[in-house]
Amino acid sequence: MTHEIAIGPHRIKSLKPGMPILTLAPMAGISNWPFRLICAKMGAQMVGVEFINCNAILHKNPKTLQMMNFCDADIYRDTGMSLLAAQIYGNDIGRMVEGALVLEEKGAQIMDINFGCSVPKILRSDSGAAFLKDIDRMMNAVRSVAEAVSIPVIIKTRLGWDHDNISILEVVKRAADSGAHAVAVHARTVAQKFNGTADWSWIARAVEVSPVPIFGNGDVFIYEDAVRMVEETGCAGVMIARAARDNPYIFSGARIPTFTERVRLARDHLGMMVEYKGEKVGVMEMRKFFASYFKGFPNASHLRTSLVQVDTVTQAHRILDQWVTDSDRQPYDA
Repeated sequence: MTHEIAIGPHRIKSLKPGMPILTLAPMAGISNWPFRLICAKMGAQMVGVEFINCNAILHKNPKTLQMMNFCDADIYRDTGMSLLAAQIYGNDIGRMVEGALVLEEKGAQIMDINFGCSVPKILRSDSGAAFLKDIDRMMNAVRSVAEAVSIPVIIKTRLGWDHDNISILEVVKRAADSGAHAVAVHARTVAQKFNGTADWSWIARAVEVSPVPIFGNGDVFIYEDAVRMVEETGCAGVMIARAARDNPYIFSGARIPTFTERVRLARDHLGMMVEYKGEKVGVMEMRKFFASYFKGFPNASHLRTSLVQVDTVTQAHRILDQWVTDSDRQPYDA
């Protein structure tokens, strides 16, 4: 198991001996700075920003400008606890370069190019995983961004367009030649979207041919899955998405957090979200995290039902206060 890797001038180490290197995947609507900071404190060695449209950057879209609030970047630089990777997507390579330069100026330490998003709207715009239909175009984008920015470039992609067009081995070899410092591989095809089973065997094959670190992604639901992925594929690290949303403690290892610990997490997260977006929007956007954080506890459905209806910080704390009185409440299913 790899315990330290280099991405350009940066070195990423596992949190503890015997643990795999774990990173937070970029997730739209999830990986804003409050959640990134939570995951970094839990042990994520690299944290991904919500993916950002290059056109929205250049048009100075207000929502995008807020997403580019990298106030956690200085914390990572000062403490070395994590690296901040900003992910960009688009269909015009020139605009992708311009957007990448803005993100670097804003404080990104790693530039991540999205070649893996399979959302129909993104594919129709010839962005994201649509690049897998034209590998030459993909490599032109990698080369252009890598030559323009002074920070390391990584890419996130899929196995190929469908099972008849698996291109990941070509992609990882050519990406390194084009200037990529690492490749994150979601072990599904574009056609699969998030359906079916991730085929980790292709991650292992990518590792064999790639001169740069490979991060595995797909079907990692609990910490033990991440360990197994590294053991079975030899990947340098694991990029965790949905499992992190449900349980950020996954970055700390196998221990399942107690109910009281999750209450503390929810309170801290709520406070940061309100600081970030104001009470009205911050509380509303916390509802999805409340629903995720309290899965797997006896009678927790009642708690989740109450929390996803709150409108104010006071309401949320009052509900949590009522439940935390039972300090012996223990999880039965993470």
